[in-house]
Amino acid sequence: MLDALKFFLFVILLLVTIMLNQHVTSKRSAELDLELLWQIQDPKDEYVVHNHTVPSGVYTALEQSLVIGSLLEEYNDVNTSWIGETDWIYRTNLSCLAEDYRYVLLTFHGVDTFASVYLGEQLLGSTENMFVRYRYDVKQLCDGESRELRLQFRSPVVEARERAKDRALPIVPTCPPDVYHGQCHVNLIRKMQASFAWDWGLAAPSMGIWKPVRLEYYSSALIRDLTVAINEIEVNGIELWSVVVGVYLETGLASAQLNGILTFKIIGVPLMHEAEQTLTVMNATNDDGELLVEQGLTVARDAVERWWPNGFGKQALYSLYVRWEDVAVNGVKLPNPDTMISEKVIRIGFRTVQLSQERTSDGLMFYFKVNDVPIFAKGSNWIPSSVLPERSYDGNYVKFLLYAARDAHMNMLRVWGGGLYESDHFYRLADELGLLIWHDLMFACSMYPSDPDFLRTVQDEVRQNVRRIQHHPSVAVWATNNENEVALRQNWYKTDTNYSAYYTQYVELYVRTVLPTVEANDRWRTVLLSSPSNGDQSLKERFIATNPQDPRYGDVHYYNYFLDGWNAAQYRGGRFVSEYGFQSFPAFTSWPEARSYSHAELSQLINHRQHSPLGNEPILAMIEFNLPLPSDPSADGYWPELIYLSQLSQAMIVKTETEVYRARRVEHGTMGALYWQLNDVWIAPSWSSIEYGGTFKLLHVWLRDIFAPEHLIAFVNERRLLEVVAVRDTLEPAIQLWDVEIRIHRYGSFRLVERIRKDKIAVSANTVTLVSSWDVYGHLAKQGLHPADHILMLYAYRHPMDSQQQEPTPKPIAENFALLDKLKNIRKGQRVQPTIAVNVVSAVCSDRNNLTSVSLEVSVSAPALFVYLQLTPENSTLKQCQFSRNGFLQFQPVRTVQLTCVDPGCRNKIQARDITVRTVNELLVR
Repeated sequence: MLDALKFFLFVILLLVTIMLNQHVTSKRSAELDLELLWQIQDPKDEYVVHNHTVPSGVYTALEQSLVIGSLLEEYNDVNTSWIGETDWIYRTNLSCLAEDYRYVLLTFHGVDTFASVYLGEQLLGSTENMFVRYRYDVKQLCDGESRELRLQFRSPVVEARERAKDRALPIVPTCPPDVYHGQCHVNLIRKMQASFAWDWGLAAPSMGIWKPVRLEYYSSALIRDLTVAINEIEVNGIELWSVVVGVYLETGLASAQLNGILTFKIIGVPLMHEAEQTLTVMNATNDDGELLVEQGLTVARDAVERWWPNGFGKQALYSLYVRWEDVAVNGVKLPNPDTMISEKVIRIGFRTVQLSQERTSDGLMFYFKVNDVPIFAKGSNWIPSSVLPERSYDGNYVKFLLYAARDAHMNMLRVWGGGLYESDHFYRLADELGLLIWHDLMFACSMYPSDPDFLRTVQDEVRQNVRRIQHHPSVAVWATNNENEVALRQNWYKTDTNYSAYYTQYVELYVRTVLPTVEANDRWRTVLLSSPSNGDQSLKERFIATNPQDPRYGDVHYYNYFLDGWNAAQYRGGRFVSEYGFQSFPAFTSWPEARSYSHAELSQLINHRQHSPLGNEPILAMIEFNLPLPSDPSADGYWPELIYLSQLSQAMIVKTETEVYRARRVEHGTMGALYWQLNDVWIAPSWSSIEYGGTFKLLHVWLRDIFAPEHLIAFVNERRLLEVVAVRDTLEPAIQLWDVEIRIHRYGSFRLVERIRKDKIAVSANTVTLVSSWDVYGHLAKQGLHPADHILMLYAYRHPMDSQQQEPTPKPIAENFALLDKLKNIRKGQRVQPTIAVNVVSAVCSDRNNLTSVSLEVSVSAPALFVYLQLTPENSTLKQCQFSRNGFLQFQPVRTVQLTCVDPGCRNKIQARDITVRTVNELLVR
């Protein structure tokens, strides 16, 4: 009777707690989300936000309560800078009852960043690292009384400033360039480095509870993390998969003796040995209440399908279930047996990933082999999806961006080291979509301290995050930092005068702390010391290579802002190009101020958001190399024209560079092309291919062709020869026969000048094949044709004997174009202004998914160069609108283009007048 009464009281208290501010999320050892009815205020009570929900941040709370406008509008990045300089308080009421639970822990999965944590008047502890999970024993305070849970946040800007004082060796750079409008000393604190501004992003030094906070009740052990190491083995001639499962058990915050059973299942997959399904554990946790238990599982090779990167096969995933049950569950009758049971399920993939660095005649190779197949890595660099950490975990937006990467035929993303360890949702999607992850640890573009307190919290950070992320088959490699090796070697921050001291700090942090911590928690992957780096060669040179950008080793980051980026002859590449790219402006209609600002005001805003120390000059210079540059910056049409030209120029530069890298797979051993960058955090000039909010720039539309698994590449090389290369990333069949057609067109006429064919080209699987190296300029000269008047259109077809079925009008499997001169050099006779009409053929909107699909017919009276379609600003309620083709060459009278938009409620009817059209032609005829 007493047990029943106690249980009844516990249930009543749980219900009261739920009604006040939280809900139950676990059926086993009780877990309560503390998410509702938080109050946020500054110490002077000038700004108070009631009934707020966490995860959250101060900027988000103040925006939602209308204390400030949107951080991302106008000049609010500067106007709201006072928020980051102010201390803030989060508070809520908490009532809990320990009952018969052995452990009651208050667990913060992410606190941004410096906070003192109180329950009632008792100080539980303090936080100092936004990437670390903090746990506090609150059992003695869970007596049924209501107490205030309070986090007193300290300004990260002020904290960083204080930590910089009285340092014998300054941690450089001390401040970002003035054009960033950022804050100083970010490298002294363990917070998202880009919170303090970057050359593509605004400063928003956030504070808050950016991940869930939970009460955890249990009486035996909690399974915190599961890790796996999956490898192919052969035993007595039988091909098997070996799966070593690491189970990280927790018993509160102190050592405790454990006696129980772990059960292992891979759902739907039989284990080779029945005895592997259970493991008896009789051991004690360490002084922090943690215990690692490992169990080997064996699976027949043919019992599962392999996991493959996007474009190479299926992304087969299997659920690994692990259950902990204390021996006491079956020994005595317990009032709450579930409190001695813990369960966890993760999804795993059966695959091998090897980073190959075999020796060549001039250096070392550097490429990934998945399931023993060499993979040319095609993709981009990922920055946080929002500058505010709590918003970066927006599941729908993350899904949109990752699907956009998958649909552009990417197979790898690099999670950049100045951002975040991403959400579980991010990695699950990467697993499902076949996106390999090159994962930096969160250190970027700086020197860092190596004092004991800093190294201690870094160890906690790396250990916790590697364990959380490790089991995902998409993760291919770890790198301990972004650009810090090259920064030290090339004296980016004037470190040469104290090189020995900075070198010692570098080795202490990355070689002696981060590297072994990663390796201790993930025995399944390679760990690189930096990016760019010379890989194994850097290790031989005492961790800092003489030239970390040596194209004969490792990976390189390549940027050029002053040589003609449209000229393929300037690109050599390296073994693996993990960063490269060029800036452009977001679409004119993407600027929320475009309709209300005058021309001069918009110019001022765009310049304010241009954070590159070089300003807009590289964009203007690259346009001027190749295109007619708008001449009057004061004209009303200046920005729409310049934005269009900037996006065209960016697309051409990244196209040219990427295609050279793909074509040089054999000649230079180039096996990776990850352009900078996929996404943005606000509407601003940047290197992204997708604007903040989801609008594709021209580059991202083009990427579907640039990264296509079967592609035909054509460019004029350094010997002034037209190089035509067939590319196949596909694995079957071993040989395909392609027919390649080169068409010579005049710019001013639909009439074809000449058609040249090369039939039955044998194109091997998973490599590149040279189709032709042709003196096109000599060929034109013999016919009295001027290169500036002509363009080449190239098409590849499956050879009829190699096709499954005969088509009356075969569709090309790949198409491309090659410029023979700069567009601005097209001679007067070929400069035409076509009449262009856009007609809506059909429009359908689905109420189920709020997706509008519109079929457009684009008609031109003469060849149209780089046709740019855009919705007018009046359609602002439509979101994530994408054209199937954009910035295209139209050398036929009619072309069909599909437009899709997210249209909540299907309220919009898109008509022809809603589509604006721009071409290079209109600039040439002026």
